[in-house]
Formats: sequence, C-alpha cells, structure tokens
Amino acid sequence: MDKELIYLDNAATSLPKPPAVVEAVTEALKTAGSYHRGGGKTGEKAEDILYGLRHRGASFFGAPGPEQVILTGNATQALNLAIKGMAGEGSKVLISGYEHNAVTRPLHALKHRGVKTQVVASPLFDRESFLRNFRAALWEKPDLVVLTCVSNAYGWILPFREAAELCRRAGIPLILDASQAAGHIPVGIMPGVAFLATAGHKGLFGPGGTGLLLSSGKFTLPTLLEGGTGNDSRNPEMPELPPERYEAGTPNLPGAAGLGKGIEFVESVGLSKIRSHEMELSACLREGLWRIPGVVTYAALDPRRQTGVLSFNLRGVDPMALAQKLAEMGLVLRGGLHCAPMAHDSAGNPGGTVRISLSVFTRKGEIDEFLYRLRGAIKT
Repeated sequence: MDKELIYLDNAATSLPKPPAVVEAVTEALKTAGSYHRGGGKTGEKAEDILYGLRHRGASFFGAPGPEQVILTGNATQALNLAIKGMAGEGSKVLISGYEHNAVTRPLHALKHRGVKTQVVASPLFDRESFLRNFRAALWEKPDLVVLTCVSNAYGWILPFREAAELCRRAGIPLILDASQAAGHIPVGIMPGVAFLATAGHKGLFGPGGTGLLLSSGKFTLPTLLEGGTGNDSRNPEMPELPPERYEAGTPNLPGAAGLGKGIEFVESVGLSKIRSHEMELSACLREGLWRIPGVVTYAALDPRRQTGVLSFNLRGVDPMALAQKLAEMGLVLRGGLHCAPMAHDSAGNPGGTVRISLSVFTRKGEIDEFLYRLRGAIKT
C-alpha cells in the first residue's frame, strides 16, 4: 500500500488551499464576465471581484489606497515591473546575497542599460553583519535597493524593517520582495518602501498565476506591457493612473477571486496564530533533524529569526538525489538551488539543499512521520 502523501513544499506553492478559495475560483469561472469589458450582472461580478481584492490587499499590506494594488501574473512579473521601471540608465542597485532569480535575472537583463549591481554580503542568519555592511553600502549612494524579506531557501528573516528605515533616511527607494513573508509574518508598505511585490499562491493561499505589486504612490513606473484596459480605448497610450496603467489585457478574475479569499483566510486565522504554529512545528523539525547522524541543518540560533522554511543536507549525498528518494517515499519537498543560487553561494552551499516548508495546515504528526521516513531513507 502506498504511504500517505506528506506535503512539505509550501514555499513553492501552498497546499491545500482553504475551501473558500476553491469555491471562489469555481464561482468566478461560472459567473464572472470580463472586467471593464461587459455590462449586466456578469460585468458587475467581475468588477466586484477585482475591486474587492484591491481593497483587501490595500488593507492587509497598508497601501495608501486600493488603486495602488496591481494584480499581476506572479511575483516575478511584479518585480520585473518595479525593477525595470525604477532602475534607470546607469543605475547602481543594491541587493542582498540571498535574492531569488526573480530579482537577479531582471537586473542582469538591464546590463545593456549600464545598470550595476552591488551585493551586501553577510553570513547566513547574521543580522548584525548584514546591517553593518548594508549601512556601509548606503554611504556609496546607490540609486535603488531591492531586498527580499525572507530567504526562500533558508527561511532567514532579513532585517528588512531596519533596512527600510535606513533607506528612508538616505532617501533611496526600496523594493521589497515579500513572496516568502506575506501570510507568515507582518509586512507591508512602510516608510522607505517604494514598492512591495508578492506571490499570491504561497503564504496567501491564492491560486497559481497570481501576484501583487503594491505601491507607496510616490513613483510612476513606465509600463511593462501595453494593450487593452477596457476603458479610455481611443487613447493610443496606456492610462496614466494606476492600477489600469499596469494591467494590460484581460485580468485573471478566477485567480483574483481566489487570492482575495486567501487573504481573507489569513486575516481570519491571524498572523500571530500562523506564526506560532509554524514556529512550534519548526522547533520539532529542528530537534528531530539534529538527532539524525550525518544531517546538517541550517537553522537560526534564535528561532524568531526564521520562518517555517528550513534547509538541510545529508553529508556526501546530492540534495536533489535525496529529495527524489524521499519523494518516492511519499514526502513532497524540494532539493537543489530553489531558484536562488546566490543564496546558496552566500550560505556556503553551492550545491544547494533539501528544503522543507510548512504552513498552517501542516500537522505535528506529519513532522514525526517525515523524520521517521527520513531515517529509513538514510539507512537504505
């Protein structure tokens, strides 16, 4: 008999989704027409969905208004829109050593503009070292800072609040990548933050193919895409005002409906309860891994500095091979570089790790069973 499937890959995509999310997607597929492109009840349903998401997103993330909440296809699109709009010709952009490819690749693509990237180096989980080096780098007057809130590979909560305050004082705009923070810890538009990008399908429990870009309202970005918006159709230019300026084409209404319900679910449970649950399970996971010979665990000495994402390796074993072996035993997690090679280089693990990522739906019994199966995999 096949073993029960245990899902521990929530940093990639959260599963299961709350029932209300699934119901909202289904209802939108049945009843929502096209936003700004149809009348009657189906058109009204479409507008209700998108306006509802904007209002909920603005409230949850502290944006100045619903018009500053832009629906995107994913966090990558949101980051591309913000980065390529803010990094002008010859710009110097400051980033951490723990960024995802969704940050590093757009910056690499801007080399033709003369955009240069400076990396703030720091050991894994070392907040003091990061802030010391970050302050020193700000003295060199970069034009833009892009910073992840939480490492997708190690769950390290970078000192993004302190960094935002330093950017505010220096007058340097900051783009936050909250993809691994949203729905797990408090994060939002705070002083010093120009834009905040996040995925919809991770800690916010929305469907895949959804993301948000939230704006402080202090900057106007050039468009990344141009096309139909359903209004002002005679104008050869995109509308001047957000959010329509940045939402060319038909929006993903089923995704928006599900994401709105996902944020509502997070609010109903409460970030403090989600955080407490994940920290409790992380402690069990950490202690269990420490007891297994040959396992190297990457955990913060202060567990408050880490989310429910934890990486480990087995000495002498390729992490992708180990992840595949565990998958054959019914354990869904991820091995390799996790789309963040820079993070692994910074942590001294160029070959990557095996990553476990929890959610509010993860059960203590699943952690115990994971540890049991991992011991079995190592023995065979």
